[in-house]
Amino acid sequence: MGRRAVRVEAEEVFRGEYRYPLALPVFGAPVPGKVNPYLVIVSSDPLVSIRVSVLEPPERGAPSVSVAGVRLGWRFELAVKSFVDALSSRLEEPLALRLEVGVDGVSYPPAAPVYAAASLSIVSAVSEAAGYSLEPGEALEAASGIDRDAAVWLDYLDGLRRALLEARSMVYRWGEDPVPLGAGSAAELELVGEEDIGQDYSRRFGDPVLSAASRLAGVSVLGLATGLQRGETLFNEAFEEAARVDDALFYMLYGAQPAGEGCKWTPSLQRVYGVCLPGRGMGDRVAFTL
Repeated sequence: MGRRAVRVEAEEVFRGEYRYPLALPVFGAPVPGKVNPYLVIVSSDPLVSIRVSVLEPPERGAPSVSVAGVRLGWRFELAVKSFVDALSSRLEEPLALRLEVGVDGVSYPPAAPVYAAASLSIVSAVSEAAGYSLEPGEALEAASGIDRDAAVWLDYLDGLRRALLEARSMVYRWGEDPVPLGAGSAAELELVGEEDIGQDYSRRFGDPVLSAASRLAGVSVLGLATGLQRGETLFNEAFEEAARVDDALFYMLYGAQPAGEGCKWTPSLQRVYGVCLPGRGMGDRVAFTL
């Protein structure tokens, strides 16, 4: 992670500028009430830039945050606002922040990875404005706890943050140590954008069905990741297999229609985000390290 921070005058108390690779939970599907493994891959180059301006807060008033730059939709902005509200509550003082978000070379970036980067940047900037410098692990722990206070927590968000901070791809399951993928190869994907899910069917299923779905999702991710690590499976082959399993689960649980041949859904903020093998979609191509 590259970082440059400067103190400025006027209404800004502090400005922090942060850059990260783009992290993507490319294999894995969330199952309500369960904690699943995900294969999180990172872009070869830093693509996400977050500028956080900490402003002089009003003497009285509620926390506030404005978001400029790349538009990621109301779910992203609501998640950021809830995060800032929860952080303000922890600090027992209203924060006033301004965010500028950029994602190089991606017309329709995924909201969840950018939220992961934004939340880390907010925690770091607020701490630095107060004269403290957090270690990466401290920033990760703080952001994860604030997620829960803000009712934004999802079981793959810390995996995205961990991959961003370490700038490497990994298998991640919440509550366990991540396993670096270390396949020593690269992959290119087309990032095609987000879609709303259909009707949420997950509540119709009892725990036996959800447990079986969670088991299927987990076994798929771990098996494919092991094949990639050992060089026994090509990424394109693993992608096609993961697409069958993950898209079936997204359809069964959330009503999301399959993404199409050579494409698959990945989890986002209460939506799904589509990625495709090169030549199969109409999105921007991004190189990822494995």
